[in-house]
Amino acid sequence: MKIKLLVARAALSLLSLSSLDAAWAQEYPKMNLRLAHFGPKVFVQSGIDQWWADEIEERSGGNIKIRIFWGGAAGKPLEILGLVGAGAVDFGAVPQAYFPNELPLIGAPNSVPYVFTTREAAAEVSERLVAENAAVQAELRRNNVKPLFFHPMNSYYPLCTKPVKAMADFEGVRIRSFGAYQPPMWEALGAVGVNVLPSDIYEGLQRGRLDCGFFSTDLYEVTKLYEVAKYLSTAGVGPVTTWPIWVNLDKWENVYSDDVKDLILEVSQEAAARSLATVAEAETASLAFLKAQGVEVVEFVEPDAYDSAIPDMQEVWFQDMVARGLGEEAKTVVDHWRTIQAELE
Repeated sequence: MKIKLLVARAALSLLSLSSLDAAWAQEYPKMNLRLAHFGPKVFVQSGIDQWWADEIEERSGGNIKIRIFWGGAAGKPLEILGLVGAGAVDFGAVPQAYFPNELPLIGAPNSVPYVFTTREAAAEVSERLVAENAAVQAELRRNNVKPLFFHPMNSYYPLCTKPVKAMADFEGVRIRSFGAYQPPMWEALGAVGVNVLPSDIYEGLQRGRLDCGFFSTDLYEVTKLYEVAKYLSTAGVGPVTTWPIWVNLDKWENVYSDDVKDLILEVSQEAAARSLATVAEAETASLAFLKAQGVEVVEFVEPDAYDSAIPDMQEVWFQDMVARGLGEEAKTVVDHWRTIQAELE
């Protein structure tokens, strides 16, 4: 009799738990959402994006499903911001620096090199500019997008077909370049920046059209550039922030319920912390991997001369904004940026 009673109670308890689970899941509406991703799944940060989507689905009891379309499958990289802003996709993942006309302000911590010394500071500057700077907020509103969290990116270093050990070794070196703010840096060092798409760097190094690639060590691993260049110079440019997960601002403010937004924000905050830790681990692991592949780490012996030669890149950015008629907005951003960074580094 006692056994039957215990079994009945256990069954009732299981039924109650199942009912609670079902009720918890039903708090969230059923949503099938799409995320247009510019990059492949092999990037370190891409793994965090997949975790973010999976975690939202799990915590919603399976009600909120986010399908990621990798490598431009739901829109070319330069289309993704517009697709999110128009509501054609629910989320997007693409670097802010890809949009110098649409996002000149919040794009700066992604595109301006040789400013940050820590990943944490790079990430917090972007987050706080979004949260606190009126000019950045207006820029985002014009594009009808909201960044949920930013990924950090490890410092970029030249990986070359010949050693770059001292200032003289930069003279005439053809190095992969992109964006508006790397060319003046390379020019100041005596190098020649060559705008090359990531997919063309391998062949450029292999055929001698480039002397150096310019990536982080984890990106060198996944792109296999170590096969055609064997000298990694320690003359780096510091970390930056890179792509956030973008969400349509109008949907965020007017369509998503508060419980859905709370869940997404909760997971986004955890994803940001997870990204910082994972990217740092990837730098250590990828450097060991490159060495195992025969890459020689070339210690740059003139760090002071290197530092002196590179101009104040924040000022370079600011003067570019002034020339574009955005001086007033840019002044608030660069002052805010410097204040935040001074607190952290």
